Amino acid sequence: MCGIAGYINKRETGNNAIQDDIILKEMLDALMHRGPDNSGCWWSDERKVFLGHRRLSILDLSDSAAQPMLDANRELVITFNGEIYNFNEIKKELTEQGYTFKTTSDTEMILYAYKAWGLAAISRFIGMFAIVLYDKAKGEIYFIRDRFGVKPLYIYEDADKIMFSSEMKSFFRHPLFNAAINTDAIPLYLKYGYVPTPYSIFEKVRKVKPGSIVKYDLNKNQVIEETSYWDAIAAFNLPKFNDKSEGKIIEEVEALLKSAFEYRMVSDVPVGVFLSGGIDSSLVTAVLTKKAGFRLKTFTIAFDQPEFNEGEAAKEISDYLGTEHREYICSESDALEIIPKLPFYYDEPFADSSAIPTYLLSQKVRQHVTVALSADGGDEIFGGYTKYFSKGGLYNLLRKTPAVFTYPLYWGIAVLRKYKRLKGNLDRDVILERAQEILRTKDREHVYLKKIDSRLFSNYEIDKLLKKKHTDLPTEFQLKSNLDASNSEIEKMQAKDIKTYMLDDILVKVDRATMANSLEGREPLLDHRILEYVARIPASIKFKNNIGKYLLKEIDYKIIPKKLLDRPKTGFAIPIKKWLLNELAVFCDEYLSEQAITRSGIFKYEEVSGIINRFRKTKGKVDAEKIWRMLSFQMWYKYWIDKKTS
Repeated sequence: MCGIAGYINKRETGNNAIQDDIILKEMLDALMHRGPDNSGCWWSDERKVFLGHRRLSILDLSDSAAQPMLDANRELVITFNGEIYNFNEIKKELTEQGYTFKTTSDTEMILYAYKAWGLAAISRFIGMFAIVLYDKAKGEIYFIRDRFGVKPLYIYEDADKIMFSSEMKSFFRHPLFNAAINTDAIPLYLKYGYVPTPYSIFEKVRKVKPGSIVKYDLNKNQVIEETSYWDAIAAFNLPKFNDKSEGKIIEEVEALLKSAFEYRMVSDVPVGVFLSGGIDSSLVTAVLTKKAGFRLKTFTIAFDQPEFNEGEAAKEISDYLGTEHREYICSESDALEIIPKLPFYYDEPFADSSAIPTYLLSQKVRQHVTVALSADGGDEIFGGYTKYFSKGGLYNLLRKTPAVFTYPLYWGIAVLRKYKRLKGNLDRDVILERAQEILRTKDREHVYLKKIDSRLFSNYEIDKLLKKKHTDLPTEFQLKSNLDASNSEIEKMQAKDIKTYMLDDILVKVDRATMANSLEGREPLLDHRILEYVARIPASIKFKNNIGKYLLKEIDYKIIPKKLLDRPKTGFAIPIKKWLLNELAVFCDEYLSEQAITRSGIFKYEEVSGIINRFRKTKGKVDAEKIWRMLSFQMWYKYWIDKKTS
């Protein structure tokens, strides 16, 4: 695990060798938290290609495994962030073909796998990775991201150069970086709390898509193609297992989970588990302790408010499984200390408030282990969110509306929205706006997208809030939605969450929080073999009796008493309303003040002020998340834009 950064000079840069050396080192220093153990630089003889690496030693702790790494013939150069868990199996196959290895690292394996099979080698990897590979003979550089997007990879490109990094903060260390805000991305951020892939908050920066390879031609000085080697949509479109019994499916899922979990234990440093007491993290812990025989350290974050506290549940699971367990309390004073750090580590506006306890937990866990397993992905892959199983409500009513009533109902809702605005009540405006979109949608097979659209601000509110007009950017899922019609509606919603919310919220939150504390976070449920298998299970078995995560629960119940697991789902949330009314109010006073809002020039102060006043007048009953979203943006702006230009 580590951080990678570098750049390619498209044009002749003159005699600036010393400057280039310093720039690359500066870019890497910005990522020191991702790799505190070592730093490495490499550049081509003509000083056109510059590759850098910051190392957090996990596998092969010797200096021989340092990066950037070259093959024996010095024809290939790689800088790589992540882990290839099945590297020993691939290495054995390569050895049988005559390749020899000097290290026990997965990095060297990647080089020779590419030599043997070309870019097709990527499809053999089980892991999480962001790879930049330079093939000197072909004059091509490949930017490669893992299937789910667990590891980040950003690319900045203009007429003079192309830069890459694990985090955008590296770009600020290059003197030619143009930090022009992509104002069209701000509405997406306000709706969802993150900027969705492939966009970024900066005009010339994009995120490499999960399961993709971006090919750059040095001779032509341009990106010549971006191809996909894997897509979650293709997994959902695989033929179903209509000839397998439920018992056989559970048996095979359990074996696959055990394999995936054991792979994530491969390490030359201590490994622990984030344990919440829920179905997913309990399953990871149970399988590794009871089925695989590992002695585990487990860690939980708790709160002093019962509705947010999973500490007791985690302790009961830990006691039953016999883990070495530690619990930490996240208080308002902890939040006060952590929040000012978030803009640096989340160097793009990011408004998932659970980043606060995730950061604190990572900080505490790093005192005991260097690798921590998280159980993210269970809800998306196995169908755990309650929204997937909702049968009533406005959504299902509208999708069945006869065509003859669509037009008058649409305008009736428009009148209702206007009336509520006149009354000063915008709480339900997002729901009503979504209702209108459902009625407008001609292809009712794709209406399910509206059901789980997690937007917070409505388009109307965004238009009122922003000073400048914007262009509506389509999300990646809207751009490409090729789900087979045979998939159930729940499966279609799962696919959307995997390609949006999980990718740009959950995985970003965990990656930045763990790496901020030099802790490697691993996602054992995000093994592509698991999704490819589970997606083929008929919905009648996978969602039996409309029970969320039915299969995981059946496997869990074999190991852990049912009474310890059957609890209401709480999610990983914090008491943000209470905190914003008390200790955190100081942040609103500073960053959402008229002076601060005017200085950034993004929002209209009268609209911001109105939302804050309504929140405080109702004692936090409405608008807490909207305030947190605006606050997160303003803090990001102050750190990355305002202080750079002042």
